[in-house]
Amino acid sequence: MKLKQLIRPDRVLLNLSARDATEALGRVAETLGEQLGIDPGRILDALQEREKLGSTGVGDGFAIPHCKLQGLSEIVVAIARFEEGFPFASPDGGPVRLMFVVLSPPDQPASHLQVLSQIARVLKRKELRRRLMEAATVEEVVEAIQGAAEHEGL
Repeated sequence: MKLKQLIRPDRVLLNLSARDATEALGRVAETLGEQLGIDPGRILDALQEREKLGSTGVGDGFAIPHCKLQGLSEIVVAIARFEEGFPFASPDGGPVRLMFVVLSPPDQPASHLQVLSQIARVLKRKELRRRLMEAATVEEVVEAIQGAAEHEGL
């Protein structure tokens, strides 16, 4: 599964606000739950259970919350950018402003890891991180990620 194929404009959420990680994950769970026909509470619970195993914060204001969720037939990626940062137990101790949220079917562990790896790989690009934080529109976010993924062969 290629990252650039998983990025959809209707799953890019900009100008969000949250006081903490639970509220931030809840905002994404609401949108994905509505789109996927899944109870948002199930999505939030699964994401929070994964966070208990260790923070998915990666530093530089980014996090990659992810989980496996029964009832999905394909991997789902959402991108959420928040106006203000919030605590997320990131390794650098800094707040998070942008999350790549990955939901996967339990029977696709290899694809799940592949998508997480691809996201981590493109986030190493400082220019991409800057573009994601400065993008004014959903289209600019999608173009930035797809361009970086294409450059990386993802």
